Amino acid sequence: MHAAAFVDPLVAAARKAAEHAHAPYSGWHVGAAAVFATADGPPFVGANVENGSYGLTICAERTAICAGVVAGHRRLVRLGLTCRDAAGQPVPRIVPCGACLQVIAEFGGPDTEIVIDGGGTFRLADFLPRPFGADVTVPGRGR
Repeated sequence: MHAAAFVDPLVAAARKAAEHAHAPYSGWHVGAAAVFATADGPPFVGANVENGSYGLTICAERTAICAGVVAGHRRLVRLGLTCRDAAGQPVPRIVPCGACLQVIAEFGGPDTEIVIDGGGTFRLADFLPRPFGADVTVPGRGR
């Protein structure tokens, strides 16, 4: 008898969220689960929601983070991410896109954990070492 492999509860929540993805164009079902410092209870979850106008598609990471923000939370500490391709196979090499990384930076920090299903645990700084943020001086705005 084989022991079941440990699945991080955050990844398990992301897997469940991915089942609700709207992915008629890519077939890729992506799920995310976000944990905020001030939240008790289960993580906030999201799935990718594709649109015929591709630019209007929203990624799972952003839907999960936005759910937490709408609930009143602002400090993201962990994010779980999973993906299955059109054939239903896991995609362990998936990483958040640039837009998602910037949103993670907005509510997290360099040490925010990103747990990728089958891919490992990373920090935001591993993917986005120098994010743009409100602390950046913009010419003409002063600071």
